[in-house]
Amino acid sequence: MRKWIWLALIIVLIGCTSEEEQETEEQTFDELLGKWHGAIEVPNMPLEIQLTFEEDDESEEIVGFIDIPAQGINQYPLSELELEEEQVRFKMDIPGQFVEFVSDLPHDHTLTGEFSQQGHTFDFELERGELETEPEQASDDINWLTISSEIGDLKGELLQPNNEQTNRVALIIPGSGPVNRDGNSAGTESDTLKLLAESLAEQGTASLRYSKRGVGENQEATIPEEEMTIERMSEDAVAWVERLKDDYEQVIIIGHSQGALVGQLAALQTRVDGFVSLAGAGRTIDDVLNDQLSNQLPQDLEEEAQSILDQLREGELVEEEEISSELYSIFRPTIQPFLMSWMSYDPAELMTQMSIPSLVIQGTHDRQVFEEDAEQLAAANNQAKLVMVEGMDHVLKQANSVEDTSNYQEPEQPLADPLLKAIEKYIQNLSQNDNS
Repeated sequence: MRKWIWLALIIVLIGCTSEEEQETEEQTFDELLGKWHGAIEVPNMPLEIQLTFEEDDESEEIVGFIDIPAQGINQYPLSELELEEEQVRFKMDIPGQFVEFVSDLPHDHTLTGEFSQQGHTFDFELERGELETEPEQASDDINWLTISSEIGDLKGELLQPNNEQTNRVALIIPGSGPVNRDGNSAGTESDTLKLLAESLAEQGTASLRYSKRGVGENQEATIPEEEMTIERMSEDAVAWVERLKDDYEQVIIIGHSQGALVGQLAALQTRVDGFVSLAGAGRTIDDVLNDQLSNQLPQDLEEEAQSILDQLREGELVEEEEISSELYSIFRPTIQPFLMSWMSYDPAELMTQMSIPSLVIQGTHDRQVFEEDAEQLAAANNQAKLVMVEGMDHVLKQANSVEDTSNYQEPEQPLADPLLKAIEKYIQNLSQNDNS
């Protein structure tokens, strides 16, 4: 069985109070074994998935994985598999997100239940057997570029303006989690980065976008989670910049969310002509996480989370047994080295070191990164311009409110027009300055 390295898989089995309950639980988990396919009933766009449950050879525990072909996700581990009364629960560990499946017990070779993510809940129905997927887009239809890495080649999609030669290109860096080159991750399908690339092409700018390691076209180039760091991500971005310099005179980095920090680090390691932060944080990630969790957790868990962040900030790893099950997906031991590397960088401090024209764009309806972050980021450098887009959310689309997350599942919804106009004007100014 091919291992998936993005996130560690921890299975939590509920203790039983009698031999009869233990036997019932074992029977239920045995009934789960195998492959299940079907769809999450996202409105107007059912999302096909496949779940696989099997017994781990070493631990003899039941482990689970999910495939989401439309998003290039294969064998993504499920966590916290629990039997609770007449239901089975399991989660997907995605940093900064709550993703949970709650299913009725298997009945007539069918699994039915609810899928919850970021406050939205959708029904799902699965049946036994493998998912039959449509053939993927032929490689001949995609203009791939490739760079070498110590763990296999990395691929990225180059999108050129139609019938137009250009000497400028934007490297689009994705945000946190297992994000593919279109900007989608497990349970979300906004096509944010694909729409951005298409808009850039219409404006006369080429772009290169890539899936993160372990996802989509780069699923073979995985790194063990405990070895992944922000520095490794920036090394990948630097390698892409150097590759693009072979064909283009002007290279601009555009980073979304976590990708903004990765882009800053890359811009400080190699020459680029411009930098754009889209919903990028202006503070260290421990401050951002603390704000996010304080709005979601009861006081005892909030205090525990703060204590864990304090320890990580001091460079101290937190033992597995010291982490509550409710916080395990966020602070599991294998993710801690990455969090420590991430929180060691202050985006505002990095901005003071940058000597290129920069653009900072932030939406007022973003529930993950806030207006204060963008203000702090832009204020750190007199070459940075701040554009605040009224009503724009974290996936760069117009939302009705901060609580409205419908755009996370709406690939047909266009990007916010003020965002696109601001980027177009910024790139035009860069080109004029280069020609003057």
